[in-house]
Amino acid sequence: MVAAVGIRVSQAAVVAAGAFPAATVRVSQAAVQAAIDANGDTIRITQAAVIVAGAGRVSDPKIRAWTFSLDNHDFYVLRLGNDQTLLYDRYAEQWYVWGSGMSDLWKAFTGQNWQGGFGWAGSGSNVLVGDDGNGSLYFLDPTRYRDDDSLLGDDSPREFLLEITGQVAVTGIDMVPCFGVQVLGAIGEMSVSDLTAVVLYTSDDRGHTWDEQETATIDNADYQARAEWWSLGSFSAPGRLFRIRDYGALPRIDYLGMMDDPDAEDG
Repeated sequence: MVAAVGIRVSQAAVVAAGAFPAATVRVSQAAVQAAIDANGDTIRITQAAVIVAGAGRVSDPKIRAWTFSLDNHDFYVLRLGNDQTLLYDRYAEQWYVWGSGMSDLWKAFTGQNWQGGFGWAGSGSNVLVGDDGNGSLYFLDPTRYRDDDSLLGDDSPREFLLEITGQVAVTGIDMVPCFGVQVLGAIGEMSVSDLTAVVLYTSDDRGHTWDEQETATIDNADYQARAEWWSLGSFSAPGRLFRIRDYGALPRIDYLGMMDDPDAEDG
């Protein structure tokens, strides 16, 4: 099982097990039996006759829908072909995009609540899903801040991006000052000490462009910490969008809002 940019084999008889998404596979005149699952851009084999069982993510334009329930929230999953995966939360009455890595496609291809799954999962969730890349089955675990690698399991965990966007809407022609922004939630609750960076982005043109603000650092187990950003200028109608991004420093966000002028006199 390898990760390679290219694999070339000439005049060989091969029985192989590997893994791929590969952009190109070329085979000619070789005696090869292979179950391939490797990370590579190109695989070339010359002088071989090949029987291949390949597993990997392929283009699939179909729209697929399934449902599951987690933490008293009922979710409706809508996979829009090769574009993105949308989830509708009936409790929050909101649509969300769930993806894997830098993709807007969630690798959970299908799934459901398994009534007998709690005894096997050990994670507080009985939601069993299937991976669209390698066909593996796994349980969703809402308590973890990293994903297991799809091939190497929990020996090689991967971080995933958490993102939330909110808006302060204004009307009229006057400019509105933004003295600062504060985030309240489960600060200091992360179990992984290196997941500390929280980044704020702002947009005053309805999300067409974004300005990256200062990165806030949250200390693990500092339950009195605050995620704050000061001196953010001013904006006018229709308002300002605020976007928070982190990789597990804020397991839960309860409130995101603007702060008053710190120099204003009381009363």
